[in-house]
Amino acid sequence: MADQTIIDQLIATVRELNLEIRGRDFGQTISAEDLTGRTDSIPALLYSMRAREMNASQAVKRMLLGDAATSDDEVPVLSEQQLQAGTSPRILLSQFGTAREAILSQVRELPDEVWNQTFSTPRGEMSLKAYLQTLVDRDAERVQQIKALLGQVSV
Repeated sequence: MADQTIIDQLIATVRELNLEIRGRDFGQTISAEDLTGRTDSIPALLYSMRAREMNASQAVKRMLLGDAATSDDEVPVLSEQQLQAGTSPRILLSQFGTAREAILSQVRELPDEVWNQTFSTPRGEMSLKAYLQTLVDRDAERVQQIKALLGQVSV
């Protein structure tokens, strides 16, 4: 069966971010320039988490189909419609949660043999379990950065 600890940690990130972000008003529409290549704002951190999660979801799908998975750090370009409409931390959080659920739905019921099987992942040759642990580890780093920034924001 799936590694329940990793599953629980993947779920806990979404819950924790929802508790920290969902009810806050950050007060402005965010431009594409505000999101890319930065780690000094909550929206930029959420955007990078969202981007990685969307890519990781596709990577897990390719891995399970037997294909090599490419980078999970490429930042998807915002569509023209998204740029015109702007975006918000809540939208980014929602998109992150949707991509996370896509990963969970793919791995939740897999047998131990698949969890322990070596795949060509975006992080190199490793087991699915080890790859998912990289997501958990990166989440922990980003959540700490977000919490530090939340401490600086008066909302």
